[in-house]
Amino acid sequence: MSFASWYIIFWKGLLLKKEYKAYNKFIQDHAGNKDWPTNDEFNNVSGCVKSLLSEIKTLQNILPKYSDHEAKKEILTMHLSQSLDDIRLQLDKGLTILASISSSAPFIGLFGTVWGIYNALASIALQGNAGLNVVAAPMGEALVATAIGLFAAIPAVLAYNGFVRLNRLLVQNMRHLAEQITVYLSHSNSKN
Repeated sequence: MSFASWYIIFWKGLLLKKEYKAYNKFIQDHAGNKDWPTNDEFNNVSGCVKSLLSEIKTLQNILPKYSDHEAKKEILTMHLSQSLDDIRLQLDKGLTILASISSSAPFIGLFGTVWGIYNALASIALQGNAGLNVVAAPMGEALVATAIGLFAAIPAVLAYNGFVRLNRLLVQNMRHLAEQITVYLSHSNSKN
């Protein structure tokens, strides 16, 4: 469990770093321009931003079919919301495993503790002696099992909470971009 959680932690950390870098680069290169959503030139855009912006071409082909401004805005909102849902699903990959590890590893460690205590009591019963030399080894194994469970659970729960927060912030930023796309495209197509 520990190896799986560390693999996911490094993988998700690199993925989120790449996504935030792509988002910040897009903001720096394009979002400061006036009417950026109506501009077709989004060079060097990658990640979640690219998947959100790929909707613009589709929407520009669909919107001229509708004359009502509210209908256009509703269609834009629906398409961009679906795109944001897809982005969120992509960002949430691996988090279920981290959540499962963080919640189950302490119980598995506790099971090891109970098993160690059981072995200690069985040793006492077999030898009829409750001396330290009889109890120490099984009790030590029990404590090691607890420590291993906590060693797997603590990084997993911390990473899970951090990734959920970073995902939420990135999706919120993408939602702001989607709102700008909705406003610009609904108004630009209503002028045509």
